[in-house]
Amino acid sequence: MSFTHEHLLEQLAALRTEVPAPSRYVLAYSGGLDSTVLAHALAASATGVPVIAVHIDHGLHAESSQWSEHCRDFAAGLGIEFRCRKVLVQLESGKGPEASAREARYSALHAEIEPGDWLLSAHHREDQAETLLLNLVRGSGPAGIAGIGAVRRFGCGWLVRPLLHVDREALQGYAGRQGLQWLEDPSNTDRRFDRNFLRHEVLPRLKTRWPDIAARLQRSARHAGEAAALLADLAAIDLDTL
Repeated sequence: MSFTHEHLLEQLAALRTEVPAPSRYVLAYSGGLDSTVLAHALAASATGVPVIAVHIDHGLHAESSQWSEHCRDFAAGLGIEFRCRKVLVQLESGKGPEASAREARYSALHAEIEPGDWLLSAHHREDQAETLLLNLVRGSGPAGIAGIGAVRRFGCGWLVRPLLHVDREALQGYAGRQGLQWLEDPSNTDRRFDRNFLRHEVLPRLKTRWPDIAARLQRSARHAGEAAALLADLAAIDLDTL
């Protein structure tokens, strides 16, 4: 299935039934394929909602300043307001580089959110599949197997992921048709990291046997999320009876 900006509009409309309508869209814009497609499709959708693209410069690569300039230029070409935040990643924290960078990134994004904002993240279907598999090998329960949620509270706004039902291949197709250029972070190919190992070694092998494996895992994540929510409701009822 191909992806168009009309599909994005449909998904954003569906998500408005779950959370209040946004006062602004704050796009977490790394410059990679996924967020580049989301930025372009969002601009093409002309939703009438103000859009701000926020790029987080982790300072972990020699090219990070060039990446920031690329993102600034792309946002300007779309007519989107752009902000760049430099963060200090605490590599000595013992959490590992991925987790430390994620913590610094989300802390910076928190500072950008105002009441009623939607923070848009470009996670897609394969990201969901990777997360489910990663949590399975970690021995997670229903909440972990539920993977990435489409919406959740984020400070005084909401974190919203409108591309969770879109395949990476569809995003690549959109980028190709639109002639988009994006950044490739070399760390994303480092198989020493568990997620990258799953992405480049495990999922491709699974797809040779089950081509729709990402969609199947997404269904499993949804079922696990429903089970986790039910368990939470039952626990709340039990607490009320104590």
